[in-house]
Amino acid sequence: MFDIGRALWFKGVMKKIPVPYSEDFLTDYRTVDCENPERAWIIQSAIREIADFCEPSLCSRSDLLLCHTESLINSVEIDAEVYSVARRAAGGAIMAAEIALKQPSFALIRPPGHHAGRNFNGGFCFFNNMTIALYVLLSKGLIRNALIIDIDLHYGNGTEDIVKDNPQIMFRNIHAFQREEFLKKVESALSDATSYDIIGCSAGFDTYVHDWGGILLTDDYCEIARMITSANPHTFTILEGGYYISDLGKNVVSYLKGIQEACL
Repeated sequence: MFDIGRALWFKGVMKKIPVPYSEDFLTDYRTVDCENPERAWIIQSAIREIADFCEPSLCSRSDLLLCHTESLINSVEIDAEVYSVARRAAGGAIMAAEIALKQPSFALIRPPGHHAGRNFNGGFCFFNNMTIALYVLLSKGLIRNALIIDIDLHYGNGTEDIVKDNPQIMFRNIHAFQREEFLKKVESALSDATSYDIIGCSAGFDTYVHDWGGILLTDDYCEIARMITSANPHTFTILEGGYYISDLGKNVVSYLKGIQEACL
């Protein structure tokens, strides 16, 4: 179990950020070439100095059923390796959300999840990590409501599908064609952040200037994380996209430093 005492505040600054992570995420399971184990490895290597890694458990089938149909779960279960790693990823998201009730966290997990809906998946995603984490907290009575901010390049269609009829969860997807517009939309999306018990950020680093999106600079991830964490410290972030391997590690470091700066 994660020892929260190891990563608490130190002279007003978060010394290390709790990061649910498992070597299972280095598994070369069946998926597309760009969503590969190197993504997790390069991030894990880059953030070691500021991360307090903690091993997540596999989420339960009952956790999956909070957001997905039996038929969807059964279709993933056909591939035992994918099923196991995807359950570990969802478990990492749940752990990050539970930690966020006390302090900000970042889940370094794969496969990603925001394209997985109630009865469909795609876009390298199998189960919706973000919604599973929030529905677990809601089912335990740990939160009353939640805000999801999705900063991935691609629309979180799976997340929307699952939460669209749930008045307890607000979903805001950030989309823009210029970096200044993107940052302003993040700021606007956080205007009522204090009215939510928790904020979950689906962080896709494919919005990076050298990645598919061609929009954001490395420093922008620091600013986004600072804005989110300053708006509501009960914040957790989970990894979604990000495929420009050369700079992926430094972009996540920038994001984590933004969390630390918000905790000054």
